[in-house]
Amino acid sequence: MLPAWLAEELERTGHLPRDRPPGPRPVPPRALQAVVEAGGGRQGAFSVLGSVLAEVTACAAHAEGAGFSEKLNRASYTAGGLVTAGFLTREQAEQILQDAAAGARPEQGRRAAGIIRSGMSAGARRPLYPGREG
Repeated sequence: MLPAWLAEELERTGHLPRDRPPGPRPVPPRALQAVVEAGGGRQGAFSVLGSVLAEVTACAAHAEGAGFSEKLNRASYTAGGLVTAGFLTREQAEQILQDAAAGARPEQGRRAAGIIRSGMSAGARRPLYPGREG
């Protein structure tokens, strides 16, 4: 237990981690709406991207050890494939991913941006057509 004076000083200077809400947070409605609009209602793309975004936002329930980087990379890779397949624009995908990452780890914007760029670049090499084999 910290002495009260130290806890107050840490809070005053912004050095205490913010409390995280219990349980996973839902994918931000704005992000889900953007997926639907970008895909023109193509449920396969919405379903695929929505499920990986949900994994990213669920990381908010845990300060660490939730696999945030891996999950954001997987979502970025998926988004890159959907962009190449024409389901949404690169700008839309980047915004959706940034919103999800900011909801889960608001203090890691620069790191998240690097993961998003890298994952989307790798995913762009393999177009993703949900519901199709191969």
